[in-house]
Amino acid sequence: MNHAFTPDHEDSLKEFLNISMGKAANKLANLLNLHVTLTVPNISIASHEELNNILKQNQEYYYTQQSFFGQMQGEVLTLLSRKGGKELAKNMWRLDDDEALSDNLLADCLLEISNILSGASIQGLCNQIELKARVQPPVILDPDDFTLPKDKWQQTIILQVSFLIESFEFETKTVICFADSGFSQVIEKLDAWI
Repeated sequence: MNHAFTPDHEDSLKEFLNISMGKAANKLANLLNLHVTLTVPNISIASHEELNNILKQNQEYYYTQQSFFGQMQGEVLTLLSRKGGKELAKNMWRLDDDEALSDNLLADCLLEISNILSGASIQGLCNQIELKARVQPPVILDPDDFTLPKDKWQQTIILQVSFLIESFEFETKTVICFADSGFSQVIEKLDAWI
């Protein structure tokens, strides 16, 4: 069977992930008690070089990493923009403008949001295309200490969504790295929907 990622696959995946990220935006809105809007997800296939470049953007983003396993396996890397990140954390913890935000509170906020986004992207996709996968809790990732397991990941998809949270902008990138036959499983399921 041909497992090439076609424009039809991209359109179907974008539609499924748009539904999933809409649910994530709703969860964020409930968590923050703020109105959240989002852009239509932009999806692209990443080369190892592009993925390396993403991991060099640590002046612009915070990073988390989350493993998933089951009928599809891999890693989800979530990039959360530093722009708006601290405002988001202060809002989440209901801190006043003059209250200091500790590194621990910031990290907890980033992990909570990452878990919502990763859960939406992986679990939402799995539910819609009828694959089973479990997602482990996220951890903060230092890209300087992270080596790409190029021999392990078969395909990497970059899902970029921008969230506008009332008075400040917060951007995320969700990078889904599929291991082994995980991406082939996704393509087979998408073929059934096309």
